[in-house]
Amino acid sequence: MMTMIILFMIASILFAYVLSLKEPKWGAYATLIVSLAGLVGVSLLRGSVGETVSFYYLHFTVTTIGWYFSMILLTVYFTATFFHPFWMDQLIYPAAYNALFLLSLAGTVGLFFAQDLMTLFICWETAVWSSMLIVQQGKSRQAAWVYFVMSAIGSMATLFAILLTIFMSGTTMITDAFIYFMGSPALGGLVFGAFILSGLTKMGIFPFHVWLPLAHGSAPHTFSPVLSGGLVKMGAYIAYLSVAVFPAYQVFGDQLMLQGVPLPIYALMLLGGVSIVYGTLRAIQQDDAKRLLAYSSVANGGYILIGILMLDQMAFAGGLMHVLNHAVASAAAFLAMAAVAKRTGTTKMSELGGMIHRMPVTYVVYLIAIISMAGIPPMGGFVSKWLIFQGLSHRGLIFLATAAAFGSIGSYLYVFRPLSAVFLGQLAPKYEKIKEADPLMLIGMLLLTAMSLLLGIVPNVVLRTIAQIQIELGIDPIMIKGTITATQNGSVNMLSVFTVFGFGFLLILILFLVLPKSRRVGLMDTYTSAEFIHTPELLHYGHHFYAPFERLYEKWPSVLPLYQRLSLKLKEMGEWAETFFFHAEPNRAVFWMVLLVILITVGGAR
Repeated sequence: MMTMIILFMIASILFAYVLSLKEPKWGAYATLIVSLAGLVGVSLLRGSVGETVSFYYLHFTVTTIGWYFSMILLTVYFTATFFHPFWMDQLIYPAAYNALFLLSLAGTVGLFFAQDLMTLFICWETAVWSSMLIVQQGKSRQAAWVYFVMSAIGSMATLFAILLTIFMSGTTMITDAFIYFMGSPALGGLVFGAFILSGLTKMGIFPFHVWLPLAHGSAPHTFSPVLSGGLVKMGAYIAYLSVAVFPAYQVFGDQLMLQGVPLPIYALMLLGGVSIVYGTLRAIQQDDAKRLLAYSSVANGGYILIGILMLDQMAFAGGLMHVLNHAVASAAAFLAMAAVAKRTGTTKMSELGGMIHRMPVTYVVYLIAIISMAGIPPMGGFVSKWLIFQGLSHRGLIFLATAAAFGSIGSYLYVFRPLSAVFLGQLAPKYEKIKEADPLMLIGMLLLTAMSLLLGIVPNVVLRTIAQIQIELGIDPIMIKGTITATQNGSVNMLSVFTVFGFGFLLILILFLVLPKSRRVGLMDTYTSAEFIHTPELLHYGHHFYAPFERLYEKWPSVLPLYQRLSLKLKEMGEWAETFFFHAEPNRAVFWMVLLVILITVGGAR
């Protein structure tokens, strides 16, 4: 089965590319069919755990965790392809886009099933390079460049860790190689640090977050959902390998422990807490909806990192479930904004408003997505955040629990801003004739919406898979019985929660239908004492939406100037090296080349 999937993906990439050369829309439909076939094919691997296959020098094995991550990624890719046919005319190289899209999909799935370290690195680079070339087709080349630089940091860290691991252990197989460092704290800490660095950069954890708002905000609208809901989760998988497969707790077992957590791992968890707070505060400030959702990914990445690093019964289960919940909700929110951008040409909130009157289904999709992202019951995001918070409070990690609580409260603010500024309020005259998103686009969005609802109503369907992963790792599994999810601090029955919320929603709907309706007021229909409105956008309440709150921290320091100065210094160093070693006169270059050959020869002779 695995061999068939590999051959199918290779043939599909070539087929989609050739088909796109003939007609880009045909290639777009091909990506939809291929991603669906991949989703179905990988879903059938659930009963083949332990199956291994070698494809030339690449080695793959089916694991429960790999299957779980692959299903998440394939779901996001599949739903995003419903938008592809409507964007082919806006892309610079549509044929390349379709081929690179499938190539990045193949790279991520290969990463999750990689059995050895070199296969893992090749698949990692495949996904990174293909996605970087897609981002380059967006609005900003700078965004692609920053994405490349940050990805290169992670790639070099991964390569260093892999080469050191292979050199020390003498094997490339991931599980066998990592066991070598059980009794080697110094080398083990070095390998762990390099591996986790690559995960932090890909997840966009502070201070490696700078690429997220640029890449998400500038990438083609059809690819932003994949970046946030899918590719960022590659970093979460590397974090999982770094702490669950690599014996991190044993390597750092003799060091200072804080509430049962080794100091190096606790420091990483603090970075996750900082990411939650920082991502929340920065999301509140944004006027562009896509940049807002990008900073939301920074905050939610913090939750996922904390949960995975806890490696316990509750928070670990919550972290893995939040990988799925955030992927589904974030992809739905980005697709909703893509639908709005397709009709209006912008994602700037201060230029929109009243879209609910023209795009009511898209409004509902975004509404349910943000309810899950904010961790409000009865959506899936509530369950995963609740489990993470339960784990933190049970361990007594008060600072991290405070950051988690702050992020949940702050998320109510930033997710409400697009809801209010884009969909509610007054509809500008220039948008009076726009229509709802195309039915094919609505199918992709509604599939994700249905998943968010189901993950909130019956979360134990997913938690059973997570419990199996915990058992395989030797961790006490999350306690589930029927529709009840239990922890040491209490339990929750999400079906009962959904029933209560559903009854309340039904009551509100009846009151809305029965009571008198307010009169719809146009954007220009306002009392101005006979003065003509020259700048109607200033009357849009999306303009400086949270200005009083933002003023509290608008002058806080940023890491971006530090990166800019570092970039300038590296550029100056490169120019100096170029001038010193490669002067206009060829004699200098020849001298250094001869000197280098002599040194190599002498060193080899010894």
